[in-house]
Amino acid sequence: MSPPPTISTEPIDDLRCKFILDRPVIEGGTRKFLSPEEAADVPIVAAVLEVSAICEVVVSGNVITAIQDGTLPWTAIDPQVRYAIGAVSVQVAVSARSMSPGDDDEAFDIIEEVFNVQINPSVAQHGGRIELIDVQDMTVVVRMMGGCQGCGMANVTLRQGIEETLKRQLPGIKGVKDITDHAAGTDPYFQSEKK
Repeated sequence: MSPPPTISTEPIDDLRCKFILDRPVIEGGTRKFLSPEEAADVPIVAAVLEVSAICEVVVSGNVITAIQDGTLPWTAIDPQVRYAIGAVSVQVAVSARSMSPGDDDEAFDIIEEVFNVQINPSVAQHGGRIELIDVQDMTVVVRMMGGCQGCGMANVTLRQGIEETLKRQLPGIKGVKDITDHAAGTDPYFQSEKK
């Protein structure tokens, strides 16, 4: 699977910013998009248009120029756009790759990429990290660390975040098994309720 794109950012002004990828987004010419529906044939652009405050995207080769409505500073929008581009790149790569049913090693490689591009950047916002330990009979084995270890919301993150993301991108996944010692967590993001 090809790695996620490298992205550099060049702000133009308060409303426009260029996101320059290391590979082309479209071939030949320049295209303008005003909605995700218009960009249905260019998934990366559709994802960028889903970011709050982005109202228009102009693409030429490997350059995505995002235009925002002025409600948020670029410092707030930039990480969301980068995440959208990376997440779609992984989804496209995963869907383009045919995986043999029950191939744990192949699933591990794909899941590791999803963790690096989608899952860990998201949980890092709460001081956490999810370690991919193994894939056993298409069940993903993980260990939660940092703010996730001992967090009162760990099971929600595991079931509604990680498991749903993996099953959506890799339909052969049966589930996710957490082997974390949550009692040993020293700095959970949310404290568990005492019973």
